[in-house]
Amino acid sequence: MILRTRKGALALIPAALALLAPATFAQTAAPAHRPNFIQRHPTMTGIGAGLATHHALKVSAQNAKMHHRKLNFAERHPTLAGIGAGTITRHEIKAHTAH
Repeated sequence: MILRTRKGALALIPAALALLAPATFAQTAAPAHRPNFIQRHPTMTGIGAGLATHHALKVSAQNAKMHHRKLNFAERHPTLAGIGAGTITRHEIKAHTAH
C-alpha cells in the first residue's frame, strides 16, 4: 500500500525500520572484550602489590618504632606479608578473569 500523504509516508518509516532491525542486528555479534593491563599481566601486578605492601609495612614499622609502639605481625615480617599480598593478588586476578 503506497500512501501519498506526508503523514502516511512518515508512518511507514518506523514500521520499515522495525522489520529490518532484527535481521541486521542478529547478524552482528558484539566485539570481544580485550582484557585490561592487570588482567593481561597478573604476575607483574602481584609482584607490584607485594613490593608496595612490603614498602608500606617497612615505613609503618619505622614510624611505630619511633613512637615506641609494639609492632604487629605484618610490621615484624614485611617480606612475608608482601609475598602473601602478591600471591593473593595474583590468585584473585586469575580466578576472576574470564578466559
